[in-house]
Amino acid sequence: MEQKIIIVVVNFGTPDLLKELLDNFIASLPRFPRLRIDWVVMDAQKKLNPPNSIYWETDFKQNYKNKKRNFFHFFQVENQGFARNVNLGYMLFRRKLGNDYKPDPSDLLMLVNPDTSLFWPTLEKAIHFMNFTSQAMVAGLALVSPKGEREKWGHSVTFPSLKSFKLLLKGKRFSEPISTNEPTPVAWVSGGAMLIRIFWWEKLKGLSESYYFYFEDVDFCRRTHMHSGKVYFLPNITINHRRGGSPISIYRRKQYFYASEAHYFYTYRNPSEYFILKFIRIPFLVYYFFRCYFAPSFWINKINKTQNILICEKKEGFPQVCLFWESFWKLRHLKEFWAFSFLLMFSIIVIAVWGNFQLSSPIVLHYNAYLGIDAYGEIYQLYAFPFISFFVALFNFTLGTVFLFSQRYAAFSILPAGANMAFQTTILIALVNLILVNRAI
Repeated sequence: MEQKIIIVVVNFGTPDLLKELLDNFIASLPRFPRLRIDWVVMDAQKKLNPPNSIYWETDFKQNYKNKKRNFFHFFQVENQGFARNVNLGYMLFRRKLGNDYKPDPSDLLMLVNPDTSLFWPTLEKAIHFMNFTSQAMVAGLALVSPKGEREKWGHSVTFPSLKSFKLLLKGKRFSEPISTNEPTPVAWVSGGAMLIRIFWWEKLKGLSESYYFYFEDVDFCRRTHMHSGKVYFLPNITINHRRGGSPISIYRRKQYFYASEAHYFYTYRNPSEYFILKFIRIPFLVYYFFRCYFAPSFWINKINKTQNILICEKKEGFPQVCLFWESFWKLRHLKEFWAFSFLLMFSIIVIAVWGNFQLSSPIVLHYNAYLGIDAYGEIYQLYAFPFISFFVALFNFTLGTVFLFSQRYAAFSILPAGANMAFQTTILIALVNLILVNRAI
């Protein structure tokens, strides 16, 4: 029976890097490869929409077909986290194999990131190791930076714990790398380039979906050891890795990392370590928040991204705008709420202008007749009412627009519309009350 190799790649916002990965690998293959390789490529999107589907169909499904015994299986899914997307990809491909397929001990599954550079000679060496090391259930390739430096957090001889306090303070992944260049049993290896025996993958039921991003590889290796399997690190088999390829901000990355880290400690460590870790990570999270959102580069990238979106919208006939307009008219009472709100806002402006000409300074800023709280101010302070009205309406309209564009939460756009109408009514009553009090004096 021919050995089966399945490579699973999850792409999230890095189509150019994914193309480069596939092109490089195919180019490095001999003319007549001895093995068949099935690529399961998952394109994870924040939300599925027609423009992304068209791009996926034309740029990938049509361009990547059976080449040099490489078979491509493309699936576009809503992003549900790395572990769940990987498991879903394997499940969808497994259905194609059918119930008659029984994994051979030599059949291998490989997880690889789209921001890596994988070549056939590299994969061939790793397969050769797995074929001649029957006790190895999992093997991790050595991830190296574009400068050729090995990543220190791509494997470890120990599992994470607070005993590695110095490593924790440095923000690393609790990793204690090996010093040898020979294949060595370790505690865990990175899921960025990981080989797993298919029967073992099915025995452990894939990655744990309780991890959204990060630590799912550490957890899988931990369960491998718990089931008497061995995990090897292959330092002499390297794969280039360009970190930070996906369009996720550093603050969001750290949020995912710390959440998964805490879940791992909650699952495998004692409660005291878990609570200490949660406390220690607070200043780190605050630091990365300011580092991310107070950096000029973050906002420059946001502006450039928005410009690109607007250009694409214009070229394609404004599909998002049309979708927004359709949702706006379809939802019951939404347009009525906003129409009444704008009528109230107009009334507030008119009454404030009228009061400015009818009253003279100073005016009594009457806050509560029952408590007798009064103060004196200038007549122009009446314009505070329309200003407050405008900014509250702008906030609620923006929030409602976000809900409408999200599609999934479109029905919730009625909430900011209703809240805005209630607030405008309150502002109008307060303004009318204030003018009546001053006219009566």
